[in-house]
Amino acid sequence: MSIGHVTSQATNLNQIKPQNKTPMLKQIAMAILVASSAVSAFAQGQVNFNNNISDFATVADRFVYFGTGVAGHNAGDKVTGTNFKIQLYAGTAADSLSVVPLSAAASFRAATTSFPGTWSGGSRTLATPGGQQVFLQLKAWDGSAGATYESVAGTTAASGFSSVFTYTPPTSPNAPASDLYMEGFRTFNIVGVPEPSTFALAGLGILGLVMARRRK
Repeated sequence: MSIGHVTSQATNLNQIKPQNKTPMLKQIAMAILVASSAVSAFAQGQVNFNNNISDFATVADRFVYFGTGVAGHNAGDKVTGTNFKIQLYAGTAADSLSVVPLSAAASFRAATTSFPGTWSGGSRTLATPGGQQVFLQLKAWDGSAGATYESVAGTTAASGFSSVFTYTPPTSPNAPASDLYMEGFRTFNIVGVPEPSTFALAGLGILGLVMARRRK
């Protein structure tokens, strides 16, 4: 084999090496990007926005029920119907809560469900960092009457909200699943507000009783 031939082969190998390294470098860069994204998400704080969980650390009623005045539903029944929505609110102060950014409202399960009073909300990203305590609240409403809780609040549409509770998101993406549970969440009712005419009729009835007593 001639020296020229060997030199030619070495030159060809040098030209090939950079091409072989490129896919590997891309894979490494992608892995770093995915890892940094996961860390970034947990740096903001995560919460499991579900109440259909069997292994809460504390035993408590976390179902949502129908209260009075909800057409087609009995008071005391657990909420069903995909038209009923529920949304997560969060903030660093109990009196200053807002909708968790970039999170759509969840729907309650259909009437045929085996898990009434629950919804599937998935994981939600908070605006506050992991390790920092936040205040949470859940608000529910009849979605057929409006797209948001605020749009039906103060109207005759059925709605309700939970008490405000605290939650501290984990700082690590490897934290146990239970660390993301809404342990402080407790049950509440969705209630309907009677039409103004109903209040008027009730007022007339009371007035009639007063007048009848005076006549006696």
